[in-house]
Amino acid sequence: MQLLYSPTSPYARKLRVLIAELGLEGIEPVIAIPLDDPAALLAANPLAKVPALVLGPDQTDTLFDSPVIAAWLLAQRPGQILMPEAGPAHWQARTIEALCDGMLDGAIGLRFDTAAGGTGRDPFWAQRMHRSITSGIAALPARLTAYQALTGDDFSYPVACAIIVAEYLDFRFPAIDWRGSAPELDALVTHWRDRPALRDTRPS
Repeated sequence: MQLLYSPTSPYARKLRVLIAELGLEGIEPVIAIPLDDPAALLAANPLAKVPALVLGPDQTDTLFDSPVIAAWLLAQRPGQILMPEAGPAHWQARTIEALCDGMLDGAIGLRFDTAAGGTGRDPFWAQRMHRSITSGIAALPARLTAYQALTGDDFSYPVACAIIVAEYLDFRFPAIDWRGSAPELDALVTHWRDRPALRDTRPS
């Protein structure tokens, strides 16, 4: 099996963290830069996006989109403690995952705008993308608190998703002061900063 990924992709980073935390073996990480349209990535995912998980030699034996791959990885370890497998807490975890992915969608859209000199999109849409980040930051701490009240979890997949969003903003948008508006998230990032799965996948 191969995980096709970009070292700077936060969507792929979530999966790399999961693979490490779950102790899954036999998944080879292979760098695939989407903008280069590598043949392996195009064969694995017709959308030419990372991450993509190649399960076997058949061109259709692949999974793509990070929530799908995350669900598959978690299913490989029945009884895992990173996310409840059913019940209200499971759906809360999935909602946090979706919130974080939406924030990342906004951040990556803004990054492409910046790379295009700010001329690639109507300002209305740039404002919408920026708002998805700021609104997400405002909502994320309460969502995490409610989830942890349900589960009593310490480190979990939803926590990893939140940390990866925050660190992606540090990486690409250091001018966004998410710490000032979400000190609880700042404390979470600081607390888990040196956890090996996070440390070893952090983009440089």
